Amino acid sequence: MRETRISTDHGGTLRRLRRAATIAFGLHLVAGAAMALILRNGLETNPDFLSRVSFIVDHAALWTFAWLTWTAAAIAILYFYGAFAAEHQTGQIAVWLTIAAIGPDLCAQAIEIGALPQIATRADLFVTLHRIAVLMSGFVANGLYSASAFILAWMTRRVYPAWVPAAGLATGIFGIALSAAALSNSADAMFWANVALLPCLLLWLGGVAIVKPRDHR
Repeated sequence: MRETRISTDHGGTLRRLRRAATIAFGLHLVAGAAMALILRNGLETNPDFLSRVSFIVDHAALWTFAWLTWTAAAIAILYFYGAFAAEHQTGQIAVWLTIAAIGPDLCAQAIEIGALPQIATRADLFVTLHRIAVLMSGFVANGLYSASAFILAWMTRRVYPAWVPAAGLATGIFGIALSAAALSNSADAMFWANVALLPCLLLWLGGVAIVKPRDHR
């Protein structure tokens, strides 16, 4: 990978990057809270299948809202990666990987929002569609997002103080671990990977939002 360099736009792309990082930070914080407070009741983190189904049916509006926060977070991370690549004039492949991730991610969320509440009484179909959604979002899309994070953090490891790229690299590593957990269908592993992933992502986004790159003019 070639070394990064700062954009020649004096301050313009940096302001855009900081804005994108701040937006992504805020939306991922909200989405993380939605996962912890709402979505966990209808996911595998709730071991009582009947309770899961009842929650989705009885709280359809909350369920939809919570997933929409993750839709917004996905769009925000694409904006962030695009701004990051533009500011540092490197890592365009990460932007394309993220664009590729958006499709399966949004399709998976559409299944969770639009299909699962309608088929809650059909356990076999419910489980099958949810598993498809997990593979599309948790395995495919998350794997691409995580690879993008790792690429961008690695290519800018000399631009920021060490803790910023370290947080980005950890985001990529824990994200790949989450993808592996999704593929293996391990609810416990997915839970703990998320517990490690989200703080690393927030730390990276926060660092990019507040830390001035070393060689920026």
